[in-house]
Amino acid sequence: MGLVKTVAVLLSTACAVAVAVGAAAAFYFKDQIETEYDALLKPLAHLNIDAFTGGPASFPRKLQVVATERLTGASEFPIEASLEKTVSLGWTPSPHVEGLRVTTAGDGIDEPDAKALVVGTIRMGFGHQRIAYAASSWAVAAKKHVYFHDLLSIESAEARLVHDTDKLYRKSSKLATEVGGPFELIHGFLTSSGDATSLRSTALVGARLAPLMKGLPRGAPVIATHTLVALAAAAAGMDNVVNLVIDNHPQWFVVAPTALNLVQGPRNYYGFLKKFEEGDYLREGGSLIKLAGHWIPKHLVDNIPRDCDARMKRAKAREPRRVLVPVGGAGAQKKFITELTERVAPLCKSGTVKLVLNAGDHADLRASLLETLAALGFAAGGDLKVIGDHAGVVALQRSQDFAPVTLLAFSDYFAAVAATDLLVPVVDVLACKPSELAFYPVPKLMIRRVGDHEAFSASRANELGDGTEEARTVADAGRYLDLFVAGAEPLVTMNAMIKRHAAWGAYGGCERALELAAAPARGA
Repeated sequence: MGLVKTVAVLLSTACAVAVAVGAAAAFYFKDQIETEYDALLKPLAHLNIDAFTGGPASFPRKLQVVATERLTGASEFPIEASLEKTVSLGWTPSPHVEGLRVTTAGDGIDEPDAKALVVGTIRMGFGHQRIAYAASSWAVAAKKHVYFHDLLSIESAEARLVHDTDKLYRKSSKLATEVGGPFELIHGFLTSSGDATSLRSTALVGARLAPLMKGLPRGAPVIATHTLVALAAAAAGMDNVVNLVIDNHPQWFVVAPTALNLVQGPRNYYGFLKKFEEGDYLREGGSLIKLAGHWIPKHLVDNIPRDCDARMKRAKAREPRRVLVPVGGAGAQKKFITELTERVAPLCKSGTVKLVLNAGDHADLRASLLETLAALGFAAGGDLKVIGDHAGVVALQRSQDFAPVTLLAFSDYFAAVAATDLLVPVVDVLACKPSELAFYPVPKLMIRRVGDHEAFSASRANELGDGTEEARTVADAGRYLDLFVAGAEPLVTMNAMIKRHAAWGAYGGCERALELAAAPARGA
């Protein structure tokens, strides 16, 4: 037997022995593990997760929950203590959105009037924040007293727990996209295989965030744009919670027991209907699932006909194609977007494409793209325009004076999120990963995903006819751009489909959420 084969046999034997010993030890401590599991879930008995998910957890699943608690250090936050604690809140007017109230640590909010509404989110990446601003735009227009409640912005031990979790996700995202291979496989599995056990672990985290929900206006409905917010509200005993479910892939950990869970598309709707029916939860009158439509800001929905007509006119006139490429909040697409920029550069030089790169608030990406663009021959003040603040983006949206390449790079988080929403109405193509932007009413070039759960969001856009299939390589993305440049037909078709879907309310999910939050009868 060769040395390599000998080592392989020894390693496989050692792994088998380790697994066997671990399993034996787990079953030896079976009673202890089950006792610990029961103690963890007991304070959340009112959520009735077993009925919600179709049955009690098996011992291996209980072991998984207990192990997760111990390995992550979450056990340092006793559930009972969290459910008894309240973090006092105040509010201040938003410096960015007129009529919006931003929650802060404070002396308390005591406003049980009928106009109060909470839009709860967690600043993990841009997606949840973007959806929260979308929901807020409808509520502010309806003259609600809207409290924009970002759990991560409230200085507290609970916020630090969320921050530590977010750091792990960002690292995993970057490894998946920049290194790929096994890291992409692992990240893809973790983001697409959320079973009932993952809901139990997520609910335990949510319970620890409950103190951040108890200081909100008494009796106010909560529209949650992050599952942890919905679970925290549920754990805190709030009985009018509307959970805006992300993505287009039905997983247990993105829904919340006792909440009204709204989804954007039929794949999620029917997928969750089957899951809930298995748990007999629909007939018990507990948590419901409803198909609402896409989570889109009001100004985008209101102006769909005008914006689509303008795009079709530009396409037929063979004007330069305006292509907006936003980077996600985790900053995990550096390699792909750099290579895509190199691929599109000749089209920018020839005047057939005007490229807008939104680097968000990622200083490293800004520096990298500036270096790449300089090497490609683009100079600031000439064929490269660099914008670094919100006012500059507003001016660009109004003037529509796009340079061959425009680089957006911010130090402010709000500006980074808002820039894409401001420019979507005046660009021809949104080239983005299939995240929350996959549902936007604009022709979309779906580029490589970050996590397997996003694949189904690309499918949604593709099936509606307002987006391409996912372009997994820069070469594929480049071929789509060549098609958009070569003729008007693809973009005219996409815009026509957007107008058609808008007519029956496909993009009006936030408006529907607001209606349901105002009339919480779950049988409606």
